[in-house]
Amino acid sequence: MTVTTHARPQPGPPIATAGTRHVTHRPSTPEELLLGTVIPGDCRFTLSDELPRAELPFEDGGRRPHDLHYVTAAMHSVARLAATRYLRIPARRPLRVARADVLLDDTVAWHRLAQSGHATTDLRLRHTVAADGGTGLDCEATVFMQGTRYATGSLSLELAAAPGSAAPVAVPDGPRSPVPAVARPLPEQVGRLDPGNVVLANPRFGPGAQLTADILPEPGNPVFDPAANERACALLLAEATRQAAVLAACELRGFTPAYCVTVQWSGQFPSDLDHGTPLSCRTVPGPVSRDSLGRPAVAFELTLLRGRTPTGTIGTTLVLDC
Repeated sequence: MTVTTHARPQPGPPIATAGTRHVTHRPSTPEELLLGTVIPGDCRFTLSDELPRAELPFEDGGRRPHDLHYVTAAMHSVARLAATRYLRIPARRPLRVARADVLLDDTVAWHRLAQSGHATTDLRLRHTVAADGGTGLDCEATVFMQGTRYATGSLSLELAAAPGSAAPVAVPDGPRSPVPAVARPLPEQVGRLDPGNVVLANPRFGPGAQLTADILPEPGNPVFDPAANERACALLLAEATRQAAVLAACELRGFTPAYCVTVQWSGQFPSDLDHGTPLSCRTVPGPVSRDSLGRPAVAFELTLLRGRTPTGTIGTTLVLDC
């Protein structure tokens, strides 16, 4: 299978065209090999990518773009393929991300990769059934850059109910309330190049070295629009917490945004992520330490807030990768 993707047209720095992508099913039983069927409890695939790819925002990081979004995007795309083609789950059934864990094991290969190269991801999917009867998929992945192990990840997805077929209710035209102005960090303050990919608004610093910011993407960016992108809500949460950690690391711990690399991210996704009052996140950095390679590192605990009510916790670690 070959999949070609395209970047959205936009001003600013040019984005490279996505390379070729191949997904290969790896049969693990004679039935799978001869009949093309898949055992729901154990589906195995290999994803092969030419880099760079053009899916935003993980190619908008400047020096080294292949960050945690690449790992989660690879898992989600293969999970969707397996669910639709092999597990006979209708394509219109959304796959809601319930939990994600990503660990970048070795960034040395990333240094050698520079801006182009080859990535291979080995994936294993399991069809799950919850106690309440809900079904989903668990995915485990190992990513190799230029043949060297680069990252591992896991993704838990739930099969959401199919969208309703009721016709939308017409809203009469009338005077619209003015959109309140928002203050956004500069793209370079959160490790991005394109202002349209900045998803934080109104950052404010509080006592105890903490940063709170609203999660508010640009309305014109389809990457974070649930109507245009199935992964939009999960992608927004991961990107917003990454940006909040980078901003806090730079403002509160003296890190340089262009050299910040997210090497660990782990969290549960709120079930009502795309409904209700917009979320904000409160970021509290830990002390600066050294990782196994001697790089400055700082761990963060990020609390998701809906209004003043906590609705989830994310853990992440950044390193200063010069």
